[in-house]
Amino acid sequence: MEIEEYARIAAAEDDHWWYRATRAVMADLLDPWLAPRPTPGRSERRILDAGCGPGGNGAGLATAGAVVGIDVSPDALAFVQARRPGTTPVAGTLERLPFADASFDVVAAITVLYCVDDDAGAVRELARVLRPGGAALMIEPAFAWLTRAHDKTVHSRRRYTRPGLADTARAAGLTVRRATYAYSFLVPPAGALALAERLRPHATADAGSDVERRTLDPAFARLARAERQWLRRRDLPVGSSVVVLATRP
Repeated sequence: MEIEEYARIAAAEDDHWWYRATRAVMADLLDPWLAPRPTPGRSERRILDAGCGPGGNGAGLATAGAVVGIDVSPDALAFVQARRPGTTPVAGTLERLPFADASFDVVAAITVLYCVDDDAGAVRELARVLRPGGAALMIEPAFAWLTRAHDKTVHSRRRYTRPGLADTARAAGLTVRRATYAYSFLVPPAGALALAERLRPHATADAGSDVERRTLDPAFARLARAERQWLRRRDLPVGSSVVVLATRP
């Protein structure tokens, strides 16, 4: 990903509706693993923000433990270093994590596997560094037919289905606890944009970054809050993102 896109994300991730909603969903799903430790003297919880980018998602977990953010991009890590004092930046790839086995209590990989060459290998690495009983949360773009110009901007290699990402987690030795879609209300507009871009590729070649589209932020934020209430109790059959929560036996 180019530094310009990291800069756009860094500027938006504290207040953009999608990032705020995603951090809220993360907090809901990971709550059993992020709750205060009941036993005095236990070591501090360790959390891995895998493919951390500018660091906003990891920063949202910093109150629950010591966050380590790993990314292959020096540009991304520079943003973490400058803006996220609660996160320790580490250079490295998800396919070969520079950590010992069972190093982390919680692992979060948020919109990163779709950019990795060997996503199955990356999930195996996430499982390797997760402690027994720990939780791994993955949120990735859904459905190849929703591919748009923004995917090229962020160097996307693939999109996922719920069964596909869940199977990848199971193949890595993880136990899937939840597998659902999210942002169901984005499917109609995202599908319309994808179709328009395919019908008029030259007109949309410079469509730019989704982060810069803010006109509908208030409406999307309200819909995301309502959907979050649903996700607390049950799964969704469709959405623009796939969410998989898994644990290491």
